[in-house]
Amino acid sequence: MDELLDAITEALERKGISASAASEMAVGNPSVIKNLMNRRTKIDSQKDTVRNHPIENLLAVAEVLGLELYLGPPRSIAEPSDGKNLGDFAFVKRFDVKLSAGPGANGDNARPLASVAFRKEWLSQQGLIADRCVVCGVTGDSMEPLLFDTDLVLIDRRITEPRDGQVYAVTDVAGDIRIKRLEKVEGGILLRSDNPNSPTEVRMGDDANRVNIIGRLAWSGHTHDNAAVPRVAKSRKK
Repeated sequence: MDELLDAITEALERKGISASAASEMAVGNPSVIKNLMNRRTKIDSQKDTVRNHPIENLLAVAEVLGLELYLGPPRSIAEPSDGKNLGDFAFVKRFDVKLSAGPGANGDNARPLASVAFRKEWLSQQGLIADRCVVCGVTGDSMEPLLFDTDLVLIDRRITEPRDGQVYAVTDVAGDIRIKRLEKVEGGILLRSDNPNSPTEVRMGDDANRVNIIGRLAWSGHTHDNAAVPRVAKSRKK
């Protein structure tokens, strides 16, 4: 258990954030990591028994089932490499889904396409886990100049709690798949576009509750002459 807790401590130091801040970002509860850091066992005075730490219980279950309980830098199994050394890369699943930057449009059939390779080092630096992300395409111009029609985007599916001003992939009220900058307001949520020619959309009450967040934008790649070329901000180099 100490190895798992040490991994959490090292990750907090590496990212330069506090345990309470990380807990708040993860699940909206600032005490989660603090509670995990409590010592291994506690005495239940009412029953005069020893209660294991939850992580110890998980370790015991993993041992019985022949599983590995691992907490550390993201690890991914590489796809077939045709003899090339791709050990420095992890693969993120890509689907034939277009995230509408403009008016709502129903997605395609979500059939899988060839996965996209990202450097493991870059993913780790960004706090991303390959198998918790997805790559999709963009259609429309309302998110220009951030996102252009036919761009590829990497979506972190772990981040589903909206923070004002950040960009998210969402399923809209009618089931349309969108990518917008979100902002909470009393009783609702705003879907904002970066293109000044595109109006802000408002979802209130029940409609706001029907906006389902798929995940937060983590990276975008631009295309030129049908050849994919990464277009990444300096702070988000791949």
